[in-house]
Amino acid sequence: MSDKQLKQKSVAVINAALKLYRGPAYVSPPKKVVGYADYQKLTRHQIDQGVISLVHACNLSGGSVEDMDLYKLVRTYLWHREARAEINAVVRRYGL
Repeated sequence: MSDKQLKQKSVAVINAALKLYRGPAYVSPPKKVVGYADYQKLTRHQIDQGVISLVHACNLSGGSVEDMDLYKLVRTYLWHREARAEINAVVRRYGL
């Protein structure tokens, strides 16, 4: 199986799992690949669903716990170019 086929199959499995988990709140992903210039077009529900996938894949206790809010972080990073630049500067400063 090629890398492209593996990716397509894994995306289908992930989305099926999200659909099961989210039920009627599930939002289908965009049909076309979302490029850099269009990240701000993603909806809050689409982004939050991606964070849910990360939370499950990493077995985190949650996406919004104590002083950590991955939902707001990812939404801000994708929707606001200026904030993205600042976040990237912080990441570079800490060497990650």
